[in-house]
Amino acid sequence: MSSVAKSRIVVLHLTKYGESSLILHAIDALSGRRSFLVRGIKRGNATAVFHPLAILDVVSAESPKSSLAWLREWEPATELHDIRGNLLKGSVAMFLSEVLYRSFTSELADPQFFDWLCETVGRLDREEGSIANYPMWFLVSYAVQLGFRPDQPVEPQGIFTPAESDLLFTVLRSPFPEAMALSLSAQRRGEFSRKMLQYLSHHLGATIDAKSLDVLHEVLA
Repeated sequence: MSSVAKSRIVVLHLTKYGESSLILHAIDALSGRRSFLVRGIKRGNATAVFHPLAILDVVSAESPKSSLAWLREWEPATELHDIRGNLLKGSVAMFLSEVLYRSFTSELADPQFFDWLCETVGRLDREEGSIANYPMWFLVSYAVQLGFRPDQPVEPQGIFTPAESDLLFTVLRSPFPEAMALSLSAQRRGEFSRKMLQYLSHHLGATIDAKSLDVLHEVLA
């Protein structure tokens, strides 16, 4: 007999499965990192609903005969119009979702982290000013949420230059509006984001190869 559960998820990634099904990779409010089977839907038709960082209320079912739960129902928990319709915000969302997909592996419920993630997604969608600094702000905030808040001197030694270390602590100390208003070149933002990915990789013990970073910083330049 199948068991049915209601939950809220944040979409990270889609993988094709057969001719008309998908594997949906997500962070679940009730169980952390999780994958679901979505039956009878083609990838093109899923883009509008299962876009990167979509926040969905879902009903899923599990069977003892399968290790993979499947989605029975889904609907947006909040309408993210700008992330869906704005090229810049959509590019940032793709980068953030790729970082989470390649780095967040916990299969335990973490209400504080999930609430932070939903607020982070909503903040990106609502932001009316420049979002050029948003990716690096996210990476710093993500490190803090994972428990890797750096203290001087920054560890591990050798990742950050003195100037990058100063920028890191500026972002850590700055309220969100001030972090968004920092005047930085596209090159400096890109280099700092790469160093933050190295910093996260070091602490997580796995390389975070975010292929969307180059495209993102071209779009935001």
